[in-house]
Amino acid sequence: MAIQDQPTDFSEGQLKFASWYVSHKILLKKILIGFLIFLNAILLGYGLYGLVNYYFIEGPKFAAEMRELSSPIDYSAINQAAAPKNFEIGTTTIFSSGKERYDFVAKIFNPNSGWRAEFTYDFLVDGTARLEKNGFTLPGEEKFIFDLGVSAKSKPRQAVLEIKNLQWKRINVHEIPDYAAWQDERLNFIVENVKFTPAAVQENALSISRASFTARNASAFSFWDVGFAVLLYRGSSLAGVNYITLEEFRSGQNRPVEVSWFETLPSISQVKVMPEVNIFDPKVFMPVD
Repeated sequence: MAIQDQPTDFSEGQLKFASWYVSHKILLKKILIGFLIFLNAILLGYGLYGLVNYYFIEGPKFAAEMRELSSPIDYSAINQAAAPKNFEIGTTTIFSSGKERYDFVAKIFNPNSGWRAEFTYDFLVDGTARLEKNGFTLPGEEKFIFDLGVSAKSKPRQAVLEIKNLQWKRINVHEIPDYAAWQDERLNFIVENVKFTPAAVQENALSISRASFTARNASAFSFWDVGFAVLLYRGSSLAGVNYITLEEFRSGQNRPVEVSWFETLPSISQVKVMPEVNIFDPKVFMPVD
C-alpha cells in the first residue's frame, strides 16, 4: 500500500522566514543578551546615582533645612522689622510773639504709612520743661508742633521738643482697606484767598500784621473743632507761626478767618495754611442733623 504525501499549509514567505531565523538564531540571541546587559547597566547606574545623590547632595541639604526649621525663631528680629519707624524731629525755632512772649515751633514727620501715633509733648526751654500737651500724627503726616505765647522776661537761648508717652496705633486694613481715600474724604478742607497784610496800622503802639483766608469744609462731615496752623515764610525760611481753631465747622460751610501778629515781622513772601484734626477720634465729629 503506497503512502501519500501530506499537504502543508506553509506559504513560501513563511518558509523563507523560518530559514532566515534558523540561520540567524545565534546572532539574535547575542543581540538579546547585549540588550539585557545594557538595560541592567542603565538600571544599576540609576541606582548608584540615587545613592550618591541621597548621601552626598540631597541628604545633607535636607538635614540642614530640618535643622534650620527646628532652630528657635528670633521673634525679636521679626518684631523689630515690623515695628514703626521713629519720628523725624526738626530743630525747634523760637519766635517773638509780642512783649516778653515767645513762640516755639518744631516740625515732625511720621514716616509710617500704616501707623498713626498719639503722644504728649513739651518743649525743654533752657533746660526747663514746659507743661505737657497732647498731640497726634496721622500716617505719613508732616506737621508742626507749637507752644505759642510763652511768657519770658528775655528771649530763651534754646528750646528742644520732647515727645513722651508715645503710642503707635496700626491702621486696620480690614476696616480701612484704602486709607488714602478714607483720609481724603474726611480732611477735604479747601483754603482760598490767602492774604498777608504787613504791619501798617498802629494800635496802642503795637505793630499788627495779619493773615486772612477763607476755609471751606468740602467734606461730608461736620466737626466740633478744626485747627489751622498759619505759617509765614520769608523765602524758604519760616518767619512766623500762628494757630486758630474753628468751632462747629459744618459740612459745606465757608468761614472767613483772620489771625494776627503783634510784633514786627520781616518781609513775608508766602503764607501756608495747614488744617489739623484727628479723624481717628470719634468725638471730633458732630452728629448728623
